[in-house]
Amino acid sequence: MKNQKTSQNRKFVKKVTKTNWIIAIVISVLMGLITTVLMGGSLNRSLVAHLWGAGYSISLGLPLFANGYLFGWFEKRYINWIKNPVKSVLAALSLHLIYSSFVIFTVNWFWFIVVLGRNWETFWVSNRATIIAEYIIFVIIASIIYAISFFKAWREQVKETEQVKSEALALKYKVLQDQINPHFLFNSLNVLGSLIDIDSEKAKKFNRELSLFYRNVLQFKDMDILSLHEEIDFVKKYIFLQQIRFGEALEVDIIINEKVDGNVIPLSLQTLVENAIKHNELSKAKPLKIVIAISDDYELIVENNLQPMETAEESSKTGLKNLAGRYEFLTGKKMIVTNNDNYFRVSIPLIQIEN
Repeated sequence: MKNQKTSQNRKFVKKVTKTNWIIAIVISVLMGLITTVLMGGSLNRSLVAHLWGAGYSISLGLPLFANGYLFGWFEKRYINWIKNPVKSVLAALSLHLIYSSFVIFTVNWFWFIVVLGRNWETFWVSNRATIIAEYIIFVIIASIIYAISFFKAWREQVKETEQVKSEALALKYKVLQDQINPHFLFNSLNVLGSLIDIDSEKAKKFNRELSLFYRNVLQFKDMDILSLHEEIDFVKKYIFLQQIRFGEALEVDIIINEKVDGNVIPLSLQTLVENAIKHNELSKAKPLKIVIAISDDYELIVENNLQPMETAEESSKTGLKNLAGRYEFLTGKKMIVTNNDNYFRVSIPLIQIEN
């Protein structure tokens, strides 16, 4: 089915391309006739003269049409209107000047020097206005192509930016909603109530960490990026609260070099740790082991052993998708998710200030 669809698409593209070339030929001939009239010529000519004029017009028109394909190839490799506008304009103008000059002088050389047998000095004196007019036409067409290309890139940039903003708002809302989730608060208050009777000092510490945790949630939710070390300090509060609840059933190792610098999207680590706790069984006999570390490529890694809950609720993975989209937008690198029979790992590229 897929191969059949691909074959149909190729046939459709070939058909459209063929149609475009035919249209280009017709337009070229018509433009040649119009130019002849505007420059003081007459349509009352011999068939040979008309055939010569049609051949000349097509020889100029088809390369002009092909300029769109050439520029499309060139644009993908060397043009970036948004990030490097000046460089892109200079590169596009250089391409256009070289290509136009080659086409104009090659076509005129062939039809006037080779076919008609004129010498170049005679041609230049009598056809200088023709070449100037051809340059003007090429410049106008190229300007239209460049304008379309620029506004297309600008529109895509705006769409991408708005999409990322929308996803960022959705993620911030979801994270805030998850953290203020009544179940988490209810469980935390239950733990606090139990600690008050058993260990009042630990209860005080738990209460302090819980209040700091919620204060940080409200503080970070409106920030776009956060330093790695601030994020580590925040997730430690969350881990402390969860370890009081689960005890030896939850083991978390944070292996971060103090000298490693970078930034992350706020609440990223907390989201990933919560995701691991939410979808895996925790028990003293089968503890959930989570490792937070930095790779040699300066990627933040969160990894846990897999022991899925039998009655786990189905995940939409919206949080991970939003995180991945925002990190790719901010760093140009992809967030990598690895899931096999033994472990679940998420690798996040650290955000550098210059990005």
